Amino acid sequence: MCAYKSTATFEERGIRPPPRESATVGESDLTFIHLRDGDDVGLLQYVRSGGIAFPHIMIPDALQLRGVAQPTISSAETAVDRSSDDQLEQDGAGIMLQGRETDEPDSALTTLISHALWLWNAKQNVTELINRAQTRSLLAAESWLPAPMAQMIFGQVPGTASAAKADAMEAEETEGHRKMLAKTDGPISCVAWHPHRSLLAIAHRATDCVFLYDLASDTWCSNVLQNAYMQGITSMAWQPNCGYALAVGCTTGVCMWNIMPASVAPVSFHRSAASVSVLAFSNSGQWLVAGHQTHGHLTVWDVALGTATPLKRSGSTSRSATLQIGISPNDRYLVSTHANGQLRLWETENWSSQVWSDFNASVTGFTWSPDSRSVYFAIADCADIYALALYKAPPSLDAEVTLVTTFEAHAAAVSEDGDDLERVRVGGSIKALALDPQGQRLVVSFDDSSASGDISLLAVYLVNSDALFRAGGDASALMPLGYVRGPNWGKQPKLEEASSESALRAEKSSKKKRVRVGTPTPSWFGFSPNFESGALLTVAWANGKISFVPMLFASRFSRTQ
Repeated sequence: MCAYKSTATFEERGIRPPPRESATVGESDLTFIHLRDGDDVGLLQYVRSGGIAFPHIMIPDALQLRGVAQPTISSAETAVDRSSDDQLEQDGAGIMLQGRETDEPDSALTTLISHALWLWNAKQNVTELINRAQTRSLLAAESWLPAPMAQMIFGQVPGTASAAKADAMEAEETEGHRKMLAKTDGPISCVAWHPHRSLLAIAHRATDCVFLYDLASDTWCSNVLQNAYMQGITSMAWQPNCGYALAVGCTTGVCMWNIMPASVAPVSFHRSAASVSVLAFSNSGQWLVAGHQTHGHLTVWDVALGTATPLKRSGSTSRSATLQIGISPNDRYLVSTHANGQLRLWETENWSSQVWSDFNASVTGFTWSPDSRSVYFAIADCADIYALALYKAPPSLDAEVTLVTTFEAHAAAVSEDGDDLERVRVGGSIKALALDPQGQRLVVSFDDSSASGDISLLAVYLVNSDALFRAGGDASALMPLGYVRGPNWGKQPKLEEASSESALRAEKSSKKKRVRVGTPTPSWFGFSPNFESGALLTVAWANGKISFVPMLFASRFSRTQ
């Protein structure tokens, strides 16, 4: 690992964070515009100068959906969406549900499902009886045989000494599930932009439903995606070049949806692949890659053939769980990160790979550059931003990890007016990052372990990826640009009165207003793949609001050196 030329920090460039009572509406002429609540004059000036203002949308914590069954797999009545026809079709990949409304509870399908559930319950009861008998035999055998030998003869069942290791592994996998589901806060599990449309898929955490929002028309689509199999949503991915096909990854597998815009009841089918943590489609739409919570193997599906190929490289326990997958824009490479600290680079021609595992912690986030030559990433409990630079043409795996820059945590005043300065401490460990499709803006968020910093802020860099491949150049790959703050936080609690005269004098002498760490924090952020005027940052906040921050720039070289 080598260190690259370090650029000036946010503090050295005099970039101040926005006040807590303001929200960022966009970027124009390399300057971010922050407006306070009710500043209609400032908003009008921003729009007249060429700025674009987008509305915020709100996702509540709790939802009661009318006409949509609540998801469960223990009830025959709700195993199939009540708003869809009771028609069950089989295909080589899994189960397909589709149709129209019906009010016939005693239909043939309902009877079939009831019989299937009865058989499933009977099998569970028989299995329990067999396990009890097997347990008694194994307990007796372990009294006079070594545990490994008894396990080989009678098998591994719960409640015995020979199953202790298996129980520990199961508990570890369960903990991995819990951590994966708790990696984001708020009512929004994840968000996915359609690759060719202004369509946004939003997964609701409490109901395990997916809602569709059209930004161009500022309307919600009538399609609500919900299925009994779709529980614990962890990721989503639209299939490129395939209309409206959406893959939803969850703890029970992958649900594929072919959405018909004119139909209220979409078509869905379920592919069995347990404990999916992350999904990614190739940019051609030909194959889908899934990572898992219980192990580090990847699964590659050929969409046309419906076949799955496992890639077994990164461990078979939840300690190697896949955290993130990213396919290069040219489809020639894939990067996967794992809970054991591995960053693995794959070439997609023969699926060979190279791994980097000498980091002190796991990689928290990464993003590809649009030319497929570099990957920016960050590491847990660290304020550094790294780059994985590929120096040769595909399928070569000749690459090098470079330290690009470090975000220096600091306290900064948010206003220069008056003597009573509001100061905010920004920075800390980097939690996630995203690069716009043109490769000009890199956005980073900070981890909540940075208790002293305002983690509700996003920091934005100007990007010049060509500098990574320039020998002895003076240009920096990343240059500080500004901050993004979310929607108004509302009224803040009043400052507590000083309990003594000495405390009051200290407060007056400091001339500083103490600021509570801001909330809500960003739970997800990314860029729209289609925005002609520059880049459109989309941020889902922990309070359920989603904001759109346009960054307007004319060309790839509109930057200062």
